[in-house]
Amino acid sequence: MKKYLLNVFFILFFYNASFSQEGLYQFSKSYFRSDPLIGSFSGFLKHLMNDPAITNKRIRQRTDSTFFYFFGVYNNYNPFFFKPKRVEILLEETSIKYIDSLPADTILVYQLLAYTDGSKGKQEVKKEFEKIHRQYNKKFDDSNYQDLKTGEDTTGGLHNYFVSFAGIAPVSTLWGILKDTNEYILNIIFRIKSSENRTVLPVTLYNP
Repeated sequence: MKKYLLNVFFILFFYNASFSQEGLYQFSKSYFRSDPLIGSFSGFLKHLMNDPAITNKRIRQRTDSTFFYFFGVYNNYNPFFFKPKRVEILLEETSIKYIDSLPADTILVYQLLAYTDGSKGKQEVKKEFEKIHRQYNKKFDDSNYQDLKTGEDTTGGLHNYFVSFAGIAPVSTLWGILKDTNEYILNIIFRIKSSENRTVLPVTLYNP
């Protein structure tokens, strides 16, 4: 399994605000060819795992000792305004804890990853990252931003977008550089759960 940039996919930010669905549904529709918010959860999984546009698939089914994992490479899908050298899709179960005193929860982290390289590639992913923020920031209840640094140098950025009743930010966008390949990456992150064959957002386990 690949090691992605600084393990930032598991940086979780907690927030509660007035509810708005518009940004969430528009975001999912705009970037994910297999949209988890349309139809049943089983239908979403079937579409993703059997999508003929995805090659190099790697699938690990859930067992008593392992979580579900799906990885693939799109051969002709690109929802961005620049042309990446490749676009990958990843759906992975992971365990998180909202509150230390309560049991861990299991969520699905759904990621679209676009890769490029060189100084032009760096500018392309940063421009796309900033464009996405301008387009979607006001469609969510709130957002926050974090610079990603290597030493004193800023080598990436992370935006988190929030809706109410969600235990963590359901949507994040990230840009940065992969140290092992010197590739620049734009990462679209969606955090979801399955309940009664529908896609839902992770919710807080305790609401004081």
